[in-house]
Amino acid sequence: MIILDDRHSLRSGLPGEYGVDDVPLVIQDKNFHDDGSLDFTETTLSEDLAAADNVGVLGDTILVNGTYDPHFKVTTQRVRFRLLNGSNARVYQLGFPDDRTFHLVAVDNGLLKRPQALTRLRLAPGERAEIVVAFKPGEEAVLRSFRPDLKVDFPSGRFSGGDDTFDIIALRAAKTLKESPELPTQVPGAPATIKVPKNPRTRRFRFSGTQINGRDMAMDRVDEVVPAGTTEIWEIERGDGQVHAFHIHGATFNVLEVLGEEPPVFMRGPKDTAYLPGTGTIRLAVQFDTLTDDERPYMYHCHILRHEDAGMMGPVPGRRTRPRGQGLQGPPGRQRFAPLIDLTTAPLAGPHDVTRVASSARRHPQAGRGAARLLSTSSNAARAAAICARSTALGSSGSGVRPNTQPTMEYT
Repeated sequence: MIILDDRHSLRSGLPGEYGVDDVPLVIQDKNFHDDGSLDFTETTLSEDLAAADNVGVLGDTILVNGTYDPHFKVTTQRVRFRLLNGSNARVYQLGFPDDRTFHLVAVDNGLLKRPQALTRLRLAPGERAEIVVAFKPGEEAVLRSFRPDLKVDFPSGRFSGGDDTFDIIALRAAKTLKESPELPTQVPGAPATIKVPKNPRTRRFRFSGTQINGRDMAMDRVDEVVPAGTTEIWEIERGDGQVHAFHIHGATFNVLEVLGEEPPVFMRGPKDTAYLPGTGTIRLAVQFDTLTDDERPYMYHCHILRHEDAGMMGPVPGRRTRPRGQGLQGPPGRQRFAPLIDLTTAPLAGPHDVTRVASSARRHPQAGRGAARLLSTSSNAARAAAICARSTALGSSGSGVRPNTQPTMEYT
């Protein structure tokens, strides 16, 4: 995961102390053999007999930041969780068993203008979202994935994870919580709604099976060329009863319509990935970047890993609309970013307790002050140890791990 903050994000009033009240959660599902090695089997006998769509690997074990059966110690009244669905094919329907309200504050490509109250959040593979959750002293909450409404007919829905429920992470509040500022009612500087020009170019794409518009990707063929920096309307149709998620590189879009209706709250804002719900069309306003590369075009594709690997993608070269050699202009203010890096795996703490600590790079003055950890426990210590052999967790230089010394990248 790469976290990118600009001056607007830093001044947004949202929780921002890394590892304390600003916590990234990378959610993945995996299958394991008894010896702890990964099981990449894609098809079961029951799926073959049912002739159901094979979306690839759907795991029965959830890892968060690489950690099995994790928990996080909450020390503040509000915590901002930066969520990433890092799964091959699984769609999550996130919420809490007590149906508490949380607030969506950002999606794939940036902040929302106003926090949006939700009780459920759908997250398809590759989608990102940021939520702020309020806690009471001493309580224990569980972030859970409920049965997602995939809008896929039986039996494909069942074999695509539509009947599955998982506990994601336990959130354990301390008896005394540090006071948090009130959630802002609006976020100045959040990305503006994309302006659609008069008579925009409209392109249509039909996702069916593992093809787009009835064709597989070919390295020697380009179907679409887009002027750099332009804004277009893209209409994406799900033409079958399978699970698909649309993703595009080098562009940001706003969802205008979903099956002819206004998009749900969690599909609004600056995005680059969207689930295709139901047999029908989503309509997007797509704003393309000004950066072009004559040899390495941007891509659009299905974000179900097995589908894109089978050729469900296409290149979209940008036609140059600025003088050759003109540099890409960054957004106003200062931006720095650095990857989260797994530096250390701690030894086992005991026969029934597996603890994993890792350190993460950060750009803020608060860097290194957080001491958050994720703990994994299991009654089957051997299997937990095998599963978590290379687990990562949230930590800092204050956790006894050497701090990251890799320089960050920045531009002004």
